[in-house]
Amino acid sequence: MSGLALTAAMAVSAPAWAALLGLGLARGRDSHLVAAALGVLGAFVALVAGIVETALTWDGATQVTRIPLLGEAQTGTFAIDLTLRADALAGLVSVAVGLVALCVQVYSAGYLTGRSARYRPYAATVSLFTAAMLLVVHADDIVLLLIGWEVMGICSYLLIGHHSERQAARSAAAKAFLVTRVGDVGFLLGVVVLMSSAGTSSITGLLASAGTIPAGSLTLACLLLLAGVVGKSGQFPLHTWLPDAMEGPTPVSALSPAATLVAAGVSGGARLARRGAR
Repeated sequence: MSGLALTAAMAVSAPAWAALLGLGLARGRDSHLVAAALGVLGAFVALVAGIVETALTWDGATQVTRIPLLGEAQTGTFAIDLTLRADALAGLVSVAVGLVALCVQVYSAGYLTGRSARYRPYAATVSLFTAAMLLVVHADDIVLLLIGWEVMGICSYLLIGHHSERQAARSAAAKAFLVTRVGDVGFLLGVVVLMSSAGTSSITGLLASAGTIPAGSLTLACLLLLAGVVGKSGQFPLHTWLPDAMEGPTPVSALSPAATLVAAGVSGGARLARRGAR
């Protein structure tokens, strides 16, 4: 595996491992410190990987596709190749996501001390959210992108409703989940239309074969995908969840609705619209 491919894999896997290890922590006297260390370390590694990836792809031409992640799944008609890609877009967004996530993890370690007995799962969920966002950014398979897309939605629901003892927080979490799911139904249908029309789930392959897809199918797929982007990025008319999302802990307001979740919609749309991808 090349250095560029390794940085992309590390950007996604580091916060994912931090999340898994954090969720497995047993309650104890030092569990708060261990959870904080895992969260900060995962975000820091993702940030460094993003910086290295950006430096390696600064010329805009250098990129690597088909970086193995979860292997291959056969559908009977074609193979769903769950691979990543590394390029300038992925690197730049990774730096932004890693920086915001690192700041949130550091601030949360102090902010939630004494405020919440559920800091351990909170820190792990933030790490999982970060990993899902970076998966969306680096996915070279539209099914893999969809997986990261939906994991982000679940994490957003959990983080906004972190103070579940309050009715307002529970209602805000449910509203954010349901409103964004409206757009995600369209996104899912758009993915199905694209895969059935092009005979592949590879984003690189989809972009290369865009000219051979019937105009009607391509237009329908684009409109359906746009619905998902509108929901994730909090645009009209699927914007009503954003004000209520402030019921989550203050760091979540920086991580989720104000920064990375909104950026996910834009990043996903930019990835699927890049005709220059190879």
